Amino acid sequence: MSAYNFETPSRQSAKGIIVIFGVTAYRIIKATIIIIAAFFIKYVRSDKSIEFTSPKFILSAIGIVLLFLVIALLKYLNFKFYINNDYFFLRKGIINKEEISVAKGKIQNVYVKQNVLQQIINVVSLSIETAGDDSTEIEILALSKSKAEALKSQLMVLNNAANKDVQIIEEEKIYFKASIKRLLLEGVSENHLKSFVLIFAFIMSIYNDVREFVNQLNLTSKFGSWFDLDSESFMSFILFNITIVIALLVISFFFSMIKMFVQNFNLMVKRNSEGLEISKGLLNKINLSLYESRIQNTTITTNRLKQTFGLYKLAFTQAMANKKQQLNFNIVGLGKAQITELLEQFYPNAQERLIKHKPNVYLMYRMFFLSSFVVFLLNMAFFFGPKQLFFINVPLLFFIVTNAIYTYKKAYYHLDDDYIVVGGGRLIDTTTNFLEISKVQAVSLDQTLFQKRRGLASIKIFSASKPLAILHIDLSTANTIKNYLLFKVESEDKDWM
Repeated sequence: MSAYNFETPSRQSAKGIIVIFGVTAYRIIKATIIIIAAFFIKYVRSDKSIEFTSPKFILSAIGIVLLFLVIALLKYLNFKFYINNDYFFLRKGIINKEEISVAKGKIQNVYVKQNVLQQIINVVSLSIETAGDDSTEIEILALSKSKAEALKSQLMVLNNAANKDVQIIEEEKIYFKASIKRLLLEGVSENHLKSFVLIFAFIMSIYNDVREFVNQLNLTSKFGSWFDLDSESFMSFILFNITIVIALLVISFFFSMIKMFVQNFNLMVKRNSEGLEISKGLLNKINLSLYESRIQNTTITTNRLKQTFGLYKLAFTQAMANKKQQLNFNIVGLGKAQITELLEQFYPNAQERLIKHKPNVYLMYRMFFLSSFVVFLLNMAFFFGPKQLFFINVPLLFFIVTNAIYTYKKAYYHLDDDYIVVGGGRLIDTTTNFLEISKVQAVSLDQTLFQKRRGLASIKIFSASKPLAILHIDLSTANTIKNYLLFKVESEDKDWM
């Protein structure tokens, strides 16, 4: 029996005023940052200095803080929630009152989260995700951890009872806890090239913004010589300065490691008969439950270096449109044996039945052609830059050839009465996707002009989350698969969520 009564309307913790104040201030400042920057530039151009100790400035600052505080207080007072029968209700609004109701059968997941501010004042937030919603429909910003866990437990119990007979759920036990060593190895084996590209793009963006800012403020006479390089020269300077390249690579390496460590700090997975409970995070802590009936797709990913360390990532998707929230369903640092056990729990006997059917070799030729076309366009851009840029073609050509070969070698598909398994990857990465036949909602057969000439086609399989694709197979086989899956969609009576 819960110590909390959620049948009567209740408010958040009083500490929620602080959280609402912070969130409101952040959103208003973010929405008006361009206006603030424009006023700042205008003020600087007027050759006036900002007097932070002047009464006018102090009173303005106090007025803004009081405005945000009043908004936070009114939001707190007008925010109430409760459970009534099979629905969760939320009332909110200052001027425009709003009441939101969510049926228990539509709830996909309930998250308990805690950002830095919430950690400081010792409260958590609770978010409810529903199928097909592209954002968090309900978010309670400040609850005590015990109250949030009790509310989450009641919502998920109601949710499960709506879809199946109530069963006694065995006590959750810690199945996996990622050690610091495994998280560091995950960070070491991340895709650092991706981080390098992001950092390089960020530097170029900052450079252009600062140069534009200097020009707007007419400071060229003082600082213009620092920004006299055009964008192409600046990019070439960075790419061909070996010291800068090494520095960026080192920064990319540590950026990937820190990001992986912070996102998955204290990663813990509890396992029971109903599914998993995942908790992780350092700056933004999150706790969520993953129920077997809610899983749509399951993806295993690894790469060459991760395989050397014995590391695999298991990613689950649910019927929700919020792509950012889907990232929370990733479990990193798993070993091969743990992957096998979890797959056996969610997809019994799927690995034993696996028969790998290969696509047509056209997949390899197509990958090579598309990559070569991208290199051709890149060389057209190089034509207007320094001639040294053409040396990049040597490693690029080697990469696209080997990448095309391994793309074909790693591609396969499997189909039986219960499961669809699609394997793939590139030169470095390897992925395996699992989908239950009962979760299939639609099937399409696609055929391009080039495929038609070769008697090939591709199949797209749609579930409530992401689609799976079986690429470049014989047309007769594609039609057989399409007709079979459409028959299963029409005849299957198992719930898809």
